[in-house]
Amino acid sequence: MGYLKGYESIALAAGYIPDLPSEEAIESFQVEVFNLISQAYTIIKTSEKIYEKPDETQISLSLFKALEILCNNGSWVHCEHHEFTEEIISGRKKSISAKRFDIYFGNWNSPKRIEYGIEAKLLIENDFMGKKAKFLVDEYIGDAGMNKYISGIYKNKGCMVGYAVEGGINAIVDKINKQIKTTFDAKQILSKESHSKFSHKEIYKSVHKEKLNYILFHLMLDFN
Repeated sequence: MGYLKGYESIALAAGYIPDLPSEEAIESFQVEVFNLISQAYTIIKTSEKIYEKPDETQISLSLFKALEILCNNGSWVHCEHHEFTEEIISGRKKSISAKRFDIYFGNWNSPKRIEYGIEAKLLIENDFMGKKAKFLVDEYIGDAGMNKYISGIYKNKGCMVGYAVEGGINAIVDKINKQIKTTFDAKQILSKESHSKFSHKEIYKSVHKEKLNYILFHLMLDFN
């Protein structure tokens, strides 16, 4: 499940049997996370100038600062959160190899701890301010992006967040899907999600049945 974050062997050796959250609790927390991101996005888009020179890390930091204010009722949020796997904890891999979620949520409001990661990427429809659209799409679906989940680089559950700083979201998603068909297969493309529980309107999902036991969601944030 990934919720022990690499401490499985230590916990089991100590005789600790974790009380893991139910799938319903995880899904409910995921909805809370998406709605928090939507609120934070609205805050920073209306209160800040995004950005004369678009920068992924700066947008993530601004989003994190807004999320910190919004998080309550036992929820917490971290920025640049390392995922220390069991291999790192046991010494089989160096700690420097730990991957970092851009933003990371947790919930202490229950004895059944829930954690959820965010991998954020900059996206553009056309080449823009020295950035190449194809390079950013490749990064979004590759080992720097969604393949961290698909290939198991990330053990904990999470979602993708795309920062669209130029062009249209529909056109950007079409470019992502075209590349997914080449890199993976057509069954794993992004499709629009319209769940009534989600306050954000630009949410997509991709299904990777042979790799993931959950649906990978993609929140697109328009900063044009």
